[in-house]
Amino acid sequence: MSNYFTNQLRGYPVVLAALQAYSKGKDICRNCIGLEGAQTKVKKGLKKLGMDLKGSPIPEEEKEAVLAQIEVLSSEAEAIELSEDCECQKTAGNCKIGTGCFPLGALDILKLITEPVAP
Repeated sequence: MSNYFTNQLRGYPVVLAALQAYSKGKDICRNCIGLEGAQTKVKKGLKKLGMDLKGSPIPEEEKEAVLAQIEVLSSEAEAIELSEDCECQKTAGNCKIGTGCFPLGALDILKLITEPVAP
């Protein structure tokens, strides 16, 4: 069962790296509400994963190691810099990439992790 939690965590560093990249410098995503929404989804996902882990029957030693990873990733998610005045950059006419949203699209990486199935 610990494989489930370990596998779920594998996508978060990649997603966090993408979100951190969008939050730096003058990237238009820094001012986008999509970045703020993606950060919130990451924080909630990690929190839920931690709660599920705490309620699981895996050995305490393994549980503590995974919880430590969750804590580190949660700190990284919290550290993503957001603009104080976030708004949808498509609606504001600044984003011209098409129908997608880079920050929200980064979350799709987490959907690729399907095995093992949730306990």
